[in-house]
Amino acid sequence: MNKPLHKTITERLRQIILSDEYSVDDRLPTEPVLAKNLGVSRATLREALNQLEGENLIYRIHGLGTFIKSKRPAITLNLTIPRSITAMLNSLNLLPGTKSMNIRKETVFPDDVERLNVPAGSKIYRIERVRTANGQPVAYTIDTVPAWVMKRYPEQKTGGNFSLIEHLTYYCGITLVESKSTLIPLHNVQSVAEKLEIDPSSHIFFAEGLDCDVNDSPVLFSKEYFAPWIFRFTVGRKV
Repeated sequence: MNKPLHKTITERLRQIILSDEYSVDDRLPTEPVLAKNLGVSRATLREALNQLEGENLIYRIHGLGTFIKSKRPAITLNLTIPRSITAMLNSLNLLPGTKSMNIRKETVFPDDVERLNVPAGSKIYRIERVRTANGQPVAYTIDTVPAWVMKRYPEQKTGGNFSLIEHLTYYCGITLVESKSTLIPLHNVQSVAEKLEIDPSSHIFFAEGLDCDVNDSPVLFSKEYFAPWIFRFTVGRKV
């Protein structure tokens, strides 16, 4: 079986970063230049850069670019979980629900123009929700979907078991490919802690990801903040 393209590009970029060509805090070429040099779409390139950012090899500064953060890659362990929070909670025998939901159609933000590969001034749907498990807040999510993708407007109601992934698949005719996100711990994010009804000093898990369809077109950008108790990791260590 052929290796997914984004994994091949990740390996090529990792080799470049760890070579003698760059030093810490050096700036990489711009995304358009990198994508052209590597012969891939910007969506594929971003997926590779997200992986390298999760490995602590690069960092990004809005408006300035992507820089080398470290020449020492972090240990990366792969974990496969359902993309849909609804499906994930069901797999854990937890009852999924929605405490609050805000769906609005608005003009695309400058950051989303590049991220979602849509024209400036075009419309997107932004969906903010507090998801619950057995009635308890467990995730605060912000999903951004290009208007051309959302062929059918999702019903805006609270308390329901609404899966955006299923909505895009079954009502909008979008076939999503496997996506990658990096879970990182955050601390003292008071606005999110209030939504999750946890102590502001608590750690939370944050995941950011870009989903593409089978044509490699970006169709969904997600920011997800998880309550700390939802994940428990068991690691089997080989000898």
